[in-house]
Amino acid sequence: MARGTTLVKLLDQLRAELHTSLNPAHNNQVRDKQVHFLNKTQEWLWEDYNWPHLRERKNYPVQAGQRFYDFGADFDLERIERIEVMTGGRWLELDQGVDSAHYALQNSELDQRADPVRRWRIAEDEQIELWPIGQTDGDPTTLENYVKVTGIRKLNPLVKDTDRADIDDQLIFLYAASSYAPDSKEGKMALNRANKRLAKMKGRLTPRRQFSMFGVGRQPQPYRRPVVGAYRPPGT
Repeated sequence: MARGTTLVKLLDQLRAELHTSLNPAHNNQVRDKQVHFLNKTQEWLWEDYNWPHLRERKNYPVQAGQRFYDFGADFDLERIERIEVMTGGRWLELDQGVDSAHYALQNSELDQRADPVRRWRIAEDEQIELWPIGQTDGDPTTLENYVKVTGIRKLNPLVKDTDRADIDDQLIFLYAASSYAPDSKEGKMALNRANKRLAKMKGRLTPRRQFSMFGVGRQPQPYRRPVVGAYRPPGT
């Protein structure tokens, strides 16, 4: 997987795939359009699959009296997988969802506080609400009262020539070429190659079920009570 390819290199790859001139001066009129297709393609690929290399874990301190947190600056909120809090020297996973029943116990509107935080939800303005409101700042030495967020990070856009792609470059320029010129021979060939590469990459990244070459041995049979029919005395 070739990641980290610069935008200027992606433009060269796209133009080569479309059999157009590689000279930037010959592409001045369509450069913005080409960049648009590359960006939209990368965004689609990012949304299509939870790429393992884009999964991150970051620690944030709980702030006493703070209800909302800006985890959305680093993570796609819809793809946060779990949030944990360090309490008593161990990580405890928070439950998702905060409703009226929880506010009846600890009303965040009234600034009622307690440690540790126990739940989270996606709030307005790309923020995460932690409930209840913490009453103690996180300790950077022990990480006590810190929260750990695990999820898929946000995508870095391709704007400057030196910006680098987060997704495999072949997937980006091949799918971009197929969208840029869908009815052309080049576009159709690019789509076919892109689909094959995407399937292969997903196959490599999908965990395989383990199996034993020689089987798992004889399995214990469940106990069955013997069936006794009508009793017949000996000799009868």
